[in-house]
Amino acid sequence: MRLYRIARRLGRSPTTSALLLLTACIDRTAPSGSRLDSTFHVADSLRLEGRYPQAGPLLRALRDSFALAHDTAGLWRAELWWSDALLGSGRVDSARLALAEALTLAGADPNREGWVRNQRSILFDRVGQFDSAATEAMRARQLARTTKDRSLEARTFNAMGRIHSLTGHYREALNDNTQALAIKRAVDGDSSRGVATELNEMGISYRHLGRFTDAERAFGQAIGMERAHRNAEGVARVSFNLANVYVATGDDTRALPLLLDALHIVEPTGNVRGEVFLHTSLAELYTRAARYPAARAHIASALVLNHGVVAYSRVELLGALGRLELAEQRADVAVIVLDSARRLADSAGFGRERVSSRASLSRAAIALGDARAATRWAAGAVTIADSLGDPEAQVEACEADAAALEAAGRPSALGEYRRAIALLESWRGRLALGDLRMGVAEPRLSAYEGAIRMLVRTGRPAEAFDVAEHARARLLLDLMHDRDEGPVRSRRDQMRQRIRERFDARDDVDAGERGAIDREVAALVDTLGTVDRDARQHAPAGDPGDPAPLPVAAVQTQLFTGRRAMLAVFWGERDVYGWWITRTSVRAVRLGRADSLAMVMEFLRSAISDTSGRVPWQAPARHAFEALVSPLAPDSASEVLVIADGPLVYVPLEAFVPPADRLPWGATRRFVYGPSASVLAILAGAPARARWNRAVLAVGDPTFATRRGESAAVGERFDGRSPLPYAAAEARDIAALFAGERTDVLVGRGATLGRWRALNPGQYRYLHFATHATLSGRRPGTSAVMLADGALDLPAIRRLDLTAELVTLSACETALGSEVRGEGVVGLSHAFLAAGARGTVVTLWPIRDRSAANFMTAFYHQLRIGAAPSAALLSVRRQWITSGGVQSHPSRWAPYVLVGGFGD
Repeated sequence: MRLYRIARRLGRSPTTSALLLLTACIDRTAPSGSRLDSTFHVADSLRLEGRYPQAGPLLRALRDSFALAHDTAGLWRAELWWSDALLGSGRVDSARLALAEALTLAGADPNREGWVRNQRSILFDRVGQFDSAATEAMRARQLARTTKDRSLEARTFNAMGRIHSLTGHYREALNDNTQALAIKRAVDGDSSRGVATELNEMGISYRHLGRFTDAERAFGQAIGMERAHRNAEGVARVSFNLANVYVATGDDTRALPLLLDALHIVEPTGNVRGEVFLHTSLAELYTRAARYPAARAHIASALVLNHGVVAYSRVELLGALGRLELAEQRADVAVIVLDSARRLADSAGFGRERVSSRASLSRAAIALGDARAATRWAAGAVTIADSLGDPEAQVEACEADAAALEAAGRPSALGEYRRAIALLESWRGRLALGDLRMGVAEPRLSAYEGAIRMLVRTGRPAEAFDVAEHARARLLLDLMHDRDEGPVRSRRDQMRQRIRERFDARDDVDAGERGAIDREVAALVDTLGTVDRDARQHAPAGDPGDPAPLPVAAVQTQLFTGRRAMLAVFWGERDVYGWWITRTSVRAVRLGRADSLAMVMEFLRSAISDTSGRVPWQAPARHAFEALVSPLAPDSASEVLVIADGPLVYVPLEAFVPPADRLPWGATRRFVYGPSASVLAILAGAPARARWNRAVLAVGDPTFATRRGESAAVGERFDGRSPLPYAAAEARDIAALFAGERTDVLVGRGATLGRWRALNPGQYRYLHFATHATLSGRRPGTSAVMLADGALDLPAIRRLDLTAELVTLSACETALGSEVRGEGVVGLSHAFLAAGARGTVVTLWPIRDRSAANFMTAFYHQLRIGAAPSAALLSVRRQWITSGGVQSHPSRWAPYVLVGGFGD
């Protein structure tokens, strides 16, 4: 490219001058093959980097020069790769003519013919002619094997993988790309561009098969290789595909910057196809976030670029536009656009898009009141999705079918909602590993909401609650069950546990061992898939398989003693549902619209967390009680178990004020929170220890290091964190309450992560942290408790082996973290429960240092004299509420919530 710019400065035409400059750089003493390679080097580099408008003129110049020189070999090669540059620039007809000429130039040379036919395969799949594409690819493979050209053979496997992927046959695509990868590694080495390309293609298949963790790993490896080769276009391409993994797992906040960065990279290159895909994906993302003007702007950009010539990008673009029109309540326009997408997908045979277009048409028909058309489109989507074996497509089709049947008033809709839930259960439990499996259900909660809606409407509250439990805290349940060594596991449970164990072991081994673990995990996942399919074939209709959540009857038996009741909420996309459960009864109602109730919660939270005390809070607290609790007609209960969801996870029910009462609810009731009833049942059922080796391990006011190996002076903090002058005294005072028992206190420079670990935290009854914490709403694993020399983050916490009755996180907003719909808030409390703690005390908003020290000392005093954690919190709350001073404002006493922590 630098030579090309020099030629322009000389005032000569790009066609002739570029060629002259290129050939002038050739070593004339080198063999002719090397000379040819040198001539093509600059042009090929630009082409491989996706800079098709820049590569095209150079290749055309080479073609013209070789034609004048009657150099058939050079002319053939220039014609072949010029066709590729034309295709990359969206000039399909010109690329077709160039390939026809290249095939003529190939003559009787079987190797040249093989390369041309492979390139023709790529052209045919771009325009949706998959039968022709497959024929050309297979003919090219035969020629590659005849001529023993391993590089060409690898490309033919790549071409067939792409065809299988676009037509929805992802297992076949994965097999093709696996074979291509093996050849490219043997021919070009482990870190070549070709290897990165195949890893990217394999990642696409993994994503469509629901194997998100495998996809993330493949894309991560590919991005590393593309960066090492300084291939910006390759980085952008893989980033786009990695973003799609995060979209599929509900992590739009990680997807958005990847897409925007990729677009920034691709725009200057002139890679039209890449730009169209990125604009389309950004439009889909903004549509989901209800940012419709931004979505429409990206659609407009993609329409200008696409020109309707590339079939796959066109059908994707039409689908995105149709869903945007539907979201903006223009269903009549959406039907026209989506039907165009459907017809194009059908004519080309694009598997996944045939499902999506029909599912979207079904939703548009519901919006227009045409239930008959909706059921027809949805049934077609189900048939196609089942033939593909793509879990995401199957769930989308089942949800559309269920919604259409519900709109038509058919009871069979419930069975279809249950089928979608069963697919999600299998998908989440088997195919996605690590934190990625948390988000599988997040963008797909409509199936759970639909089933709950039908069951509540027909007076089946207990069944509705069971459905809600299937949507909650599944990662935490998995982690807690994995710690349970008592019951004998089924073969499926044993295999799931083994998969998770081996996956987690990757973090502790080198790259060589990691590859062996990856292969073992892949084999286990495939075997488990067969076991799951066999189990589903013999399971009763609608049975979700082998669910971990407990049914409501078991919850009532295991959790309800004395005057204990449960208030549970499911916050759907459209509506909010609530349950009031006692030992002998289950009541459920629709509480209202999700958006209007979210405003009630947000207003109340802003009022009760205002530390100035100037914002009136009693009126919104009464309104919140009337909106979320009164419709459930709650019985009198001395202790309320709370399963919160949506915006309610950030608002303590203790601050609600019942209509007939003068004091907040938290002055008269004990409260225990949980991410799900099943998690609370496990915590309540854990056998209490007769005694611990030590009573308290308290950390207070660590002095953080400013640089590696260097401690800060007293009072200095890094990252702008302020000192906590009362936190050290808080830690010492709490330990002093347990005089006569074994306690340990770490403060200041001595409060290091190494010393804390060395004390064996698993032997303490109470673990107390009075320090700063970092909470991430985007990356759960980066949330951490800060100690003097490092961060105790979520992965490290989960690996602890704790027996603590209670872990107290006396820092600002320690109840927060990454909110994953269906999983709850994935943060510090989540991690400590997974590590074996029976309960945690966390905070919902920033707390004052001195106020926190006073509250916590009073709380531990109650624990010391034998109170259960919920009773201890009630006692301190009541004292502060009735004090009449500044302590009576909820900003001082309401941020502390108990998660788990059942006591005697």
